[in-house]
Amino acid sequence: MKKIFIILVIISIFCLVGCLDISQYVPIDEYYNKLVELDEANSETESKSLEILGLKEEVNTLENDLELSNEEIEKYNNLIGNLNDLLSNVYYGYAENSNYISEGFNVFSMKYGDKIFLITAGHCIHYNFEGLDTGLYNTIRIRQNKGDWIYLKLLTYENDFVGNRDYAILYSDKIISGLDFDINNSYPEYILGNEDSNIIKQFDIYNLLEGESGSPVINIDGEIMGISTGNFVDIDLIIEAIDNLK
Repeated sequence: MKKIFIILVIISIFCLVGCLDISQYVPIDEYYNKLVELDEANSETESKSLEILGLKEEVNTLENDLELSNEEIEKYNNLIGNLNDLLSNVYYGYAENSNYISEGFNVFSMKYGDKIFLITAGHCIHYNFEGLDTGLYNTIRIRQNKGDWIYLKLLTYENDFVGNRDYAILYSDKIISGLDFDINNSYPEYILGNEDSNIIKQFDIYNLLEGESGSPVINIDGEIMGISTGNFVDIDLIIEAIDNLK
């Protein structure tokens, strides 16, 4: 009986295995490969998600830049619209003494407190560079559009061209308007005025045209940032010099 039972069990096992469809089962190596493919697909999806996030940030940046550009365009249009008013505070001048007459230069008027000061480069009223010393010019005159000459009183100056302390502060009671100034370190973009009273948009404020020494360097809002001298004298130095006047 025992032998018969064992034979029956063996026959049952073979019958059971014969009923199973082995083709339905995936070999272990193929199963592993599918797991790897699935993992790679997930990684690629994650990478694409990060790429999409990056593109969204880029779009946001471009939108912000576009808004900034529109703002700058509006300010530039405002600057051009007020050009006549701005140029009404820029003058063309000459200086001389018994030995020398200067080349032409620019002077601009600036509001400070309740007073109007006239500003130019120091080397325009006393040139001392590369072996030539003209001495201090004792006659300094300015005018606009070939109008009458206005004679100025010198209050203080420095003409250290190399050391970039190159400014002159003058005065006349005939000048009653002036430009505003900015000491908030905005970006200086323009040199305002030359012999022909044109506005010169220069990204490099160190490349002057002849006759532009003493011109105001302004920002896009039309506020004075400093003096154009062939270098750039910051407005802070001029304000300090005015404060030190007796």
